[in-house]
Amino acid sequence: MTPAAVSARVAAAVGAALLCGGCGAGPAKAPGAAPEKVSATAPATRSVSIEEIAAAIGCTAEVSVEAEELREGGCDGAQGAYRMATFAAEEGQRSWLAEARIYGGSYLVGNRWVVTAQQTDALAALRERLGGSLDTGSTHVHHS
Repeated sequence: MTPAAVSARVAAAVGAALLCGGCGAGPAKAPGAAPEKVSATAPATRSVSIEEIAAAIGCTAEVSVEAEELREGGCDGAQGAYRMATFAAEEGQRSWLAEARIYGGSYLVGNRWVVTAQQTDALAALRERLGGSLDTGSTHVHHS
C-alpha cells in the first residue's frame, strides 16, 4: 500500500469518527452487521461539491480536510449541524462508509458524496434537493 493510500485510509477513519456527529441512539447491533436502510434509493444522483451541498442546506461550508482522495467540511443550517464529505473515487467512498457505519448515525449518500446530520429529518429534507439515499449505521456502544 502506498503512503498516499495509507494517508487516505487514516483520513477516512478520522473523518468517519468526526462525521458521526452524535452517534445515534437505539438498540446495539453486532459488529459487522449489515447497515439498516431507512428509505429506498432515489434516482441516480450526480456528483456535487461540498460548496453545492452547503448551498442546498442554506449555509456556508467550512472545509476541514482538503486531500487528493477526499474533502470534508461542515456547516450549521436551520435544522442543525451538518458534516459532508466528497470523494475522488467510489472506492474511497465505499471505504469511508464502511468505517463510518461502525459509529452509527444517519447518512445521506450520493454519487461520491455523503452528508450526515444529527436529525434524520434534516437529511430527508436535503434528499429532496440533492437526491441520494438515506442509510443508518450500527449504533455506537460505549464501553465502561
